[in-house]
Amino acid sequence: MSEANADMLLDELDNQIALGRRMPLSNLVMVDRDRCLQLVAEIRAKLPGDITAAKSVIENQKNIINEARAMAEQTRNEANSRAARAVNEANAQAQGTVANANKQAQDMLQKANAQTQAMLAEAQEKTRRMIADAEARAAQMVSEEEIVARARMEVQEVRQNTQEEVDKLYHDVYSHIDEVLAQLDRSISEKLTDIRMTRQQVDQNMPNR
Repeated sequence: MSEANADMLLDELDNQIALGRRMPLSNLVMVDRDRCLQLVAEIRAKLPGDITAAKSVIENQKNIINEARAMAEQTRNEANSRAARAVNEANAQAQGTVANANKQAQDMLQKANAQTQAMLAEAQEKTRRMIADAEARAAQMVSEEEIVARARMEVQEVRQNTQEEVDKLYHDVYSHIDEVLAQLDRSISEKLTDIRMTRQQVDQNMPNR
């Protein structure tokens, strides 16, 4: 191959210089001038093809690099596009989720407010009923106390009146009994007097025995 031949020629030229006889007191060397010139001529003859091949390789490398860069750019653009779409979709989903969450939160808040209002209304109604019942019981207790007090007063009055009536009745009965007994006593006395008088008369009228 041309590259191998050029390399071989360059290696041989390098060997010619390395193996050349050194000149005393200098860096000069003695080489085979003809052979070196021949090597240089052969190298020059080989160089255009090698350079062209090298340029072709370099161009191919550039093309490969450019294609790789283009593919990388396309891949990056596609990745960016996909990422942008994913971000947009994620944002849309997030916004939808936030909107749903806000709606659910509003619904829950409204339900909680409604339940709270209902509980407050029920508590107020229970409180009102309890107060009304307490007031009614208090009024009833006052009424019962008044009724009991009045009943006791009336009972006391009835007892007093009854006792007075009983006392009067006893007095009237005893007075009547006393009067009846007195009448009986007078009647008996009169009867006894009549009996005695009658006996005396009988005794006077009876003949002597």
